[in-house]
Amino acid sequence: MKAIFKSSILLLFASVTLWSCKKDETKTILKPGGALTLTSSATTLVLQQANAASTATILTWGKADFGYSAAITYTIQLCKGGTNFASPATTTEIGMGTALTKTFTVAEFNAKMQEIINDGTATPVQARIKASVGANVDPLYSNVVSFTVTSYLDIVSYSFPAALNVAGNYQGWAPGVAPQIVNTRNGGYGGYEGYIVFNDAAPQFKFVKGNDWPAGDFGGGVGTLTNGGSNLTLPSGGAGIAGLYLIRANTNSMTWDFTKINTWGIIGNATPGDWGASTPMTFNPSNGSWSITANLTVGEMKFRANNDWAINFGDNNNPIDNKPEYGGTNIPVTVAGNYTITLNIGIGGNYSYKLKKN
Repeated sequence: MKAIFKSSILLLFASVTLWSCKKDETKTILKPGGALTLTSSATTLVLQQANAASTATILTWGKADFGYSAAITYTIQLCKGGTNFASPATTTEIGMGTALTKTFTVAEFNAKMQEIINDGTATPVQARIKASVGANVDPLYSNVVSFTVTSYLDIVSYSFPAALNVAGNYQGWAPGVAPQIVNTRNGGYGGYEGYIVFNDAAPQFKFVKGNDWPAGDFGGGVGTLTNGGSNLTLPSGGAGIAGLYLIRANTNSMTWDFTKINTWGIIGNATPGDWGASTPMTFNPSNGSWSITANLTVGEMKFRANNDWAINFGDNNNPIDNKPEYGGTNIPVTVAGNYTITLNIGIGGNYSYKLKKN
């Protein structure tokens, strides 16, 4: 009888011990009592900088039910359509604490889109809510809401003396809508610079101090500037003159110069050509951007023009801020994969770049 009682006690102890070990090793899995439902006030968003302070959309979700009383925190997750929130490179998050709604201004939503999609193109985007009560409990996720979003590049506006308007025959001699050269983030150059597409075989132009001619302008000769001087020109010769140029003007030394840009490319040990050869990008003349889809390895890269080091971009910020600087530090690539890489240099003083993992 004593032997039977002793065996029973040992069996009970072993069962309790085994249950305790399993409990310690297994994450708690709860059966929620209700669905976590996400809704949006709008799902087709054409974001425009002029409406930056306006409401883009309002996300609302119900309180999550983990089956017991708990302190629940919520996170909005946004991803590029079709990526299913699988990659940090195509997913961005906003911590919401205990809130059950979020009103996005156009500026706020656009800023998040800069992290996952390209500007100017209607792009599918998905959103969901992640509800959490702690690291030892599996989170709950809402339904997925699909959007179509057209985002914009956030443009800083400049006026004289920070910028000069490049008006000429290639754009109808209209200073108010002319592209600009700007004296910021220019790699130590002591004047104004920018990239201009001259679509005339014999371009003529002047540097205007404002949005209309009464503000004054700079003309001059080859390499020199004078107040109100003759129209500036590029070398004559017809075919081959039209195209993209880096234009620089220094109103202290009263000089100017130009470089025709035939190519931009990526280069570095993270790129297909290593440090020995640039991999060419494709130019979009409508917005002045260059882009490429390429396989990158872990390493570093830079952008450079005309297959030469005379004009090149890196990023001096640590961590990087996606705003290129002339001759800047090599740009790190920390995750290998297929990327869409974009360099935006079409608007003076607003240069940016993106490396988006596909």
